[in-house]
Amino acid sequence: MATITKTKSGSFKAIIRKNGRTIKTKTFKYKKAARAWANRIEGDREAMAAYGLAGASIRYADLADEYMDQYSGRDSNIQHKHVFWEQHLGETMLVDIDAGMIRTALEKYANGEALRSSGIGKDGKLILKKTGKQRAPATVNRMRAFLSSVFRYAIKQRGYLTENPVRQVPSLTENNKRVRYLSDDERKRLLAACRASDWDKLYLLVLLAITTGARLGELLGLHWHEIDFTSRTATLPRTKNGDSRALTFPPAAMTELKKHREVSQRLVFASETKWRKSFEFRKHWHKALKQAQIEDFKFHDLRHSCASYLAMSGATLQEIGAVLGHRSLQTTLRYTHLSTRHKQEITDRVMGELEL
Repeated sequence: MATITKTKSGSFKAIIRKNGRTIKTKTFKYKKAARAWANRIEGDREAMAAYGLAGASIRYADLADEYMDQYSGRDSNIQHKHVFWEQHLGETMLVDIDAGMIRTALEKYANGEALRSSGIGKDGKLILKKTGKQRAPATVNRMRAFLSSVFRYAIKQRGYLTENPVRQVPSLTENNKRVRYLSDDERKRLLAACRASDWDKLYLLVLLAITTGARLGELLGLHWHEIDFTSRTATLPRTKNGDSRALTFPPAAMTELKKHREVSQRLVFASETKWRKSFEFRKHWHKALKQAQIEDFKFHDLRHSCASYLAMSGATLQEIGAVLGHRSLQTTLRYTHLSTRHKQEITDRVMGELEL
């Protein structure tokens, strides 16, 4: 039975106990409202069970800090996502976070203006500039996915909760049809600009992105000890999909890697001042794009370039998916038209020589 007590300020405090232990309290202006809330909670078996869990007394901010301390993934924007959710849910107890709160936060994020990195300021913090564009559904979905990962950690690793509230908020429909890739001329201009960059590893970073199809986070998270120079491979222990996978380096990429080779546990693209963090390369990247006179091009489009070159050279969709580390063939289907063009060239050439 819940207890309703009157506070010194004149409000009413509802106290719910389970097995003699206080598991939830809430203060109301009127006694009737306090009693109604207590009756509703006590009548809800799931709520009572939830309030009996450890998560009932843990703030989201504390959980998120725990999660970040053990995080070993390769998401280059992880800190941005961490800060966003702490701002919206930081002081809320885990058990009180529901789908409505999450949906409201994501809607606000979706309606906000997209930002892009523009280097590091004198205070050591990331400089973000507005792009003038609304955030894409895929960007919003990644923000949702981060929160879901935090709650999965709370459930599976810590036992704070039994249900993940993020699962009640569906992902947005994404439009992933855009395939922007470098033409031969654009590729030559960009690589030339990267070679001339003030940062001596920009050419290596861009070359690896083009020749391996790796994601930016995978490359920035790559350590020297993960590279096998004999087999020209690297094993990524954890990727965006949560699986380990191997990168294969063509001869040209391996030759460039050897120029910078280290025998260490350091990141290949480590910061010059903080070796545990990746180098902030964005200003060098945007400068190279400008010098190469390449427009409407994102770093992720280097991954599209890799896949497009494979498709136009006759690789099957299954082979392209294997190189890029796609879990589903559906993700690789955006390159179908390029594969079809290659098949048409083959049939035109071969069938054109037949006497029909």
